Amino acid sequence: MSLLHPSPLSWRQADLDVYVATVGSDYAGFVGAGTSGFEAQGPLGENLGVHTSVDAAQAAVDGHRVRATTTVTRRPRPLRTRRSGAHGRIAAQHE
Repeated sequence: MSLLHPSPLSWRQADLDVYVATVGSDYAGFVGAGTSGFEAQGPLGENLGVHTSVDAAQAAVDGHRVRATTTVTRRPRPLRTRRSGAHGRIAAQHE
């Protein structure tokens, strides 16, 4: 899958006024009718706003997916020094 041309979303009607988006077998978001329009949410529950039509809400989910696939360079977390002087990650101690 190219970042410039991601696979299209597959929309399925899950209920009378709820539509669920998938890419392959991965959940990609949903659109549901609310009191003031059609609410769109991303795959991690991101609120993508209220829209005037199902098509506009679906476009918001698709647009969010394209923006979310851009790569973000993350620096690796540095290893911390333990009390013994050895390098490694420190986990919280549970009592």
